[in-house]
Amino acid sequence: MKRSPMEVLPSLIALAVLLVLGAQTFRALRVTGAFGFGSRGSRAVVAPAFRTLESQLAAPRVTAPTAAMRDPFMFGPATDDDSRKAPTVAVPPARVRVTAPAAPPQPVLTAILYDNDPRALIRWQDRDWTVRQGGLFDEFQVVAITRTQVTLRRGNETLVLQRRNPGDTP
Repeated sequence: MKRSPMEVLPSLIALAVLLVLGAQTFRALRVTGAFGFGSRGSRAVVAPAFRTLESQLAAPRVTAPTAAMRDPFMFGPATDDDSRKAPTVAVPPARVRVTAPAAPPQPVLTAILYDNDPRALIRWQDRDWTVRQGGLFDEFQVVAITRTQVTLRRGNETLVLQRRNPGDTP
């Protein structure tokens, strides 16, 4: 079976890329000292402006005498003895205020369209819901819709929403 050069070319290109990547990886591992080859990495060249800083960082660390230092967690100026004590502050006992929990928000009946298939518009959690009898919205089931009220059920709780007259204030 003879193959044309165009059929072999993609395989040769893939092999060449694989060899180049393998060689680069091997060189990188050799520079880092992996596999026990030893590091041949070059030392970083320090610019003349940073030589003083580099020498100070490379110098052995000198510790400051701690006798003259003040304890940051103690109150007052530093003294020769460590008998200083933090000042005690009398804290009056906290008063516990018991408040009744706020009543959960209730849906608001906005409008009723009463005909053969009655519907109601209910405002609940910043959203307007158009509901019909037997329908569900959020966590409520619509039990009944009459001309003046809508009956809802949430779990074992029954809510009756009354229609407001235009003259009533909320």
